[in-house]
Amino acid sequence: MFRKQKTTEGDWRARTLSEIRQARWDELIDGLTAVRPGALTGLTARELRERIEGSWQAVPCKPLTAQQEDVALQVILEALPRQADCLSIAEHSLLERMLVEEGTAPVEDLEELEAAHALRHRLWADVGLAQDGDTSARLVVRLDERLTEPLREALSRPAHGAVRMRLFSVHATISGLLYIAGALDDRAPQQLFMQQVLQADMEDEEAQHLAQKYLWASYDCVDYPHGVLLVHPALADPAAFVTDWEARPEPQGVGPAELLGGMQGLLPQEAPLDEALSAVLRSALRPSQQTDQCVSELRLLAKQGAPLEALHHVLSTRLCVLETADIRRAVRTLWEGVPRWEGVCTQALPATALQ
Repeated sequence: MFRKQKTTEGDWRARTLSEIRQARWDELIDGLTAVRPGALTGLTARELRERIEGSWQAVPCKPLTAQQEDVALQVILEALPRQADCLSIAEHSLLERMLVEEGTAPVEDLEELEAAHALRHRLWADVGLAQDGDTSARLVVRLDERLTEPLREALSRPAHGAVRMRLFSVHATISGLLYIAGALDDRAPQQLFMQQVLQADMEDEEAQHLAQKYLWASYDCVDYPHGVLLVHPALADPAAFVTDWEARPEPQGVGPAELLGGMQGLLPQEAPLDEALSAVLRSALRPSQQTDQCVSELRLLAKQGAPLEALHHVLSTRLCVLETADIRRAVRTLWEGVPRWEGVCTQALPATALQ
């Protein structure tokens, strides 16, 4: 989904992945109201118009609200099988839960909340608060009941299973490249999705649309002068990657071991650095802190160019002891040894890196 929150300048503690995720959660729940009994019914003319404007599908305009609702439903139903094929992994998981739980599912974390917002654009699902008796309201996502059976049929098609298998492979590849580069121009991932997942012609406008929306639902996105940039979720300041993009060095080939490490979120050369820092932090962190998460966030700060002092500053808030010489040495070694994110235009990547 497209980022909206602003980067906090000067304070690297606000640029850790956990803080970025918290800011994203706050942004997405801001202004949510009671969930509707039906996503396509009971809307005022203005609300219906806003839904159409935010929809990922083109809905013809009609003069009467009732006619507009009917046309919107028809457009969604006609596009539903291919839309279901191209759901992000998080969208697909959330949709399956909704179908099992009679159309409504609780939203538990940021990944599910982002998926719920994507389904709001794609299938007009409604996301909001539901009151359970005397208990506090809970965050849920709800399908229009008229989509339930068509969606069950769409997900049970043999062709759907084949598309999803190809999608998993492409998703892993793009995620791996994002970890290696930090940011990717979205044009080559879009072509990769069209070729390998949809097996469509490059001139197929519907396939282009589906591939684009899949990327928007699956990865953090920001606009930049040449189009859309996919960014790693831990990259706090994508604007730095937009500057002088054309002047970036020609990217090197991505080997199988490096790509596999990117898919797993840890490059081969980074593993011993993580292990060394983890070893000295296991008994030095506050009880609320997890060693692997702390080390990962420090590594991700280093990858985006944080100064060494910033890593020590972030770590100091998580320690329950004074920083020792061994800790300082391990932090410096990680900071010096972690490959930095430089961002690449994937149209210049070797074809083998996208297969």
